[in-house]
Amino acid sequence: MKKGVAKKGMATRAIHAGHDNQNDPHKPLITPIYQTASYGFETTEDLAAFYDKTSTRLSEYARYGTPTQRALEETLMALEGAEDAVVTSSGMSAICAAILAVADTGSQIVSLNEGYRGTFKAFDQHLSRLGIHTDYVSLGLDAIKKALDKNVRVLFIEIPTNPFLRLIDLTSAVALAKAKGITTVVDATFASPFNIQPLTYGADLVVHSVTKFLNGHNDTVAGAVLGSKELIEKVRGVRGLLGSNPDAHQCYLISRGIKTFPLRMDAHNRSALQIATYLEKHPKIERVWYPMLTSHPDFTLAQKYLKGGGGIVSFCVKAKNSSQEARFSAASAFLNALTIPTIGASLGGVESLIHQVSVMSYWDMDSAARLKASIQDNLIRFSVGLEDTEDLINDLANALEKI
Repeated sequence: MKKGVAKKGMATRAIHAGHDNQNDPHKPLITPIYQTASYGFETTEDLAAFYDKTSTRLSEYARYGTPTQRALEETLMALEGAEDAVVTSSGMSAICAAILAVADTGSQIVSLNEGYRGTFKAFDQHLSRLGIHTDYVSLGLDAIKKALDKNVRVLFIEIPTNPFLRLIDLTSAVALAKAKGITTVVDATFASPFNIQPLTYGADLVVHSVTKFLNGHNDTVAGAVLGSKELIEKVRGVRGLLGSNPDAHQCYLISRGIKTFPLRMDAHNRSALQIATYLEKHPKIERVWYPMLTSHPDFTLAQKYLKGGGGIVSFCVKAKNSSQEARFSAASAFLNALTIPTIGASLGGVESLIHQVSVMSYWDMDSAARLKASIQDNLIRFSVGLEDTEDLINDLANALEKI
């Protein structure tokens, strides 16, 4: 990393943090794509020095990393304020690698009961088979404190949560965990490092789906885990053995996307707040969830912890009656009438994406189970892109007229 860059502003870090290419005789402005599976050594002594960590070499085999990958990791470290980082093949691989690095068979995870359902599936369907069990608790500090017993190894927090954008008092939750020697892992994908850096509040590890706002162009899938050198070295070992790292070309694309990250996030924050404000006043909208609205249950916490509300707005359209059939029909009619946002999974890209939550992440659950999780059939999650805000609002207005 170039000297002094880590202390600069976020836009400067996004552009200049990363591998320092000045030692390359060609002085490339952009880190090259190291598209090779293996790396050669001049002598056996050079190889031994690599394994003894007394050389400056980064890798001997691409499954353990590449210079292109390390450049991306150093950029992320600068954005998050972390000592070290590893990038992985997806956000889910980042979460699993982080947990496997710090949890043992027989240990327990305490997780908020609101968040990405894919994470909960990984905990319940796969980590549980390894003897790592999860206890889900409500967002209150009392519930977290009560759950943190001697067998707990990890406190897992998603902030803000998916899809209701809920928050907790992060400083207090981390303090509860630290008092009992419990590792806190925070998934801050929805906020991104632009809006919150959980490590500054004492979190041990932070994970991101780099696919989302950090890359921002809907063209790669990757994840990241960031934290202390000691913990990240453990995560790196898990990633290396499982082979869950992205290839050099993906890392190059993400590094290119990150250069505009602060500019994009500023626009996401601004546009999403305008859209959330518009929707909240619309007579055909039942309810809106956005952290920077005073109506949000965690508005006070959002003011404390978040620089901006992010690019996700969740809302329920009004139906003719309270039946799930009516709710489903109203939401479907609304989505089908939109012309700019694309109905699809994921979030955080320059293109707006939107979907009915019950049809996407919760489709394999029956109606009763969805309702227990507060997922109504008229609930919609809108990833606000970088199209003109006025165009998006006009499109929403036209679609709402057709319900």
